[in-house]
Amino acid sequence: MAMRDHPGIYRVNPASSNWEWAALLVFAAEIASVHLFAGMLRLTTPVDKPRPAPGQAYLIAARAASPLWASAIVLAIPSLAALVAVHLLAHFVALRTLYRDIRRELQIGGDLEALHVTYMVYSVAVVLWIPLMVMIFVSVAQA
Repeated sequence: MAMRDHPGIYRVNPASSNWEWAALLVFAAEIASVHLFAGMLRLTTPVDKPRPAPGQAYLIAARAASPLWASAIVLAIPSLAALVAVHLLAHFVALRTLYRDIRRELQIGGDLEALHVTYMVYSVAVVLWIPLMVMIFVSVAQA
């Protein structure tokens, strides 16, 4: 794991946390994010559009989350700057993918309406991830 292999690069003490549990917690949050994305897609669909089927909502959610999952590959490179840059790029790609899928799959023609649904769906995941990241960083900072 990157935190144990390159602790100096990521500015952490490898013995300060049980990184396996942190990785398991992040994985569980990733799975929960897909469920939240799919649920929010079904809840925030405009009234004049058909609500997506559960399978369709999960497909859109998984496609939107895949750039974030793929961004973990950068942990193989011992560079904090690369990690931050690739993760921010992955968020941009995820938002763009979600926006395009919402427009295409939900047949939303208006840019503003599609953008509104995109931000409503994505904001739920942000609400989940911010406390999780704060908790991880606080536990790392205490060591």
